[in-house]
Amino acid sequence: MNTTTNPRQELDALRHLPPQGVADLLGLTHDQAAQRRHGGAGYTYWHLPDGTLITVRMGRSGWVWHPTQRDDDGGGDWLALYQHLHPGATLGHARKALRQALAGGHAAQQRASAPLLAPQAATATVEPPKPLKLCEPPAWAVDYLQRERGIPMSTIEHALMHAAVSGHMPDLKAVHLAFPHSQRDQTVTWAELRGPLEADGTRGKKASRGVKGLWILPPEGESRHMVVTEGAIKGLALHARLAQASKPAWIVSTGGNPGQHQQQMLAWLAAELGISTLALAQDGDDPGHHQAGRLAATLRDARGLKVVRMAPPPGCKGWDDWISP
Repeated sequence: MNTTTNPRQELDALRHLPPQGVADLLGLTHDQAAQRRHGGAGYTYWHLPDGTLITVRMGRSGWVWHPTQRDDDGGGDWLALYQHLHPGATLGHARKALRQALAGGHAAQQRASAPLLAPQAATATVEPPKPLKLCEPPAWAVDYLQRERGIPMSTIEHALMHAAVSGHMPDLKAVHLAFPHSQRDQTVTWAELRGPLEADGTRGKKASRGVKGLWILPPEGESRHMVVTEGAIKGLALHARLAQASKPAWIVSTGGNPGQHQQQMLAWLAAELGISTLALAQDGDDPGHHQAGRLAATLRDARGLKVVRMAPPPGCKGWDDWISP
């Protein structure tokens, strides 16, 4: 008997995955406020990991999405969403990733006219996130952090010692500066990246492929305080500020808008480290306040944990602006 999954059947099944199943896999967060504000029968509203608000509805051949602000780029089915979140990913990469949602029991009830998925695809094994291959930081890394971003050498050396700064080759062209994110088992599965200097004098800001975790920089001494920011370089700036004030703390970056998996990891990490005070140091703009509010709501029920807002000083969007040369 032939048990090979028909590619058309599988694509149809992937496009009909329910939004919640895809949200759990790709780090989307449902926005209740946007749901009330925009409304619309059959429409739901979700935040991407970078904070972009998208609208999701059922189309003719499955669920489709587009940025709620129509001037933003992107749109299509779930496969297109995966490729949007992972620049450079192929259709094959997207199919492989979304199969995890099928394997996790999120297959939608098909319409009568839709073909059924082959049984073995629904019982496939969910593979753990693949470790990200890292290397030595690029030669320009220290100069970039110290001269261009104003990070003190003492903080850079501390980050290097704890492997919070490394290198990664997303392609064969060049080594990027990487700020690795790890999972609960300490496996590195994702990284915030900064590219080499380009012709226009800028450095590319991107993310690696993989699954988001948390970037973690330990304190230089014992501490029951944790500071959460939305970027690793902002975290380095915060470490420097707290070190100057002799107030050591665990520094954590979510690498943008935190998904549900990262929120759960934060709660787990705070409990694991015995944290008593957790400061939310997201940017002082609307997206930053929104992120901080969501995290505060998630963490407010954690026993024995005090959650406070640590907004950047007046005139600074983020904590990296406070320390920039």
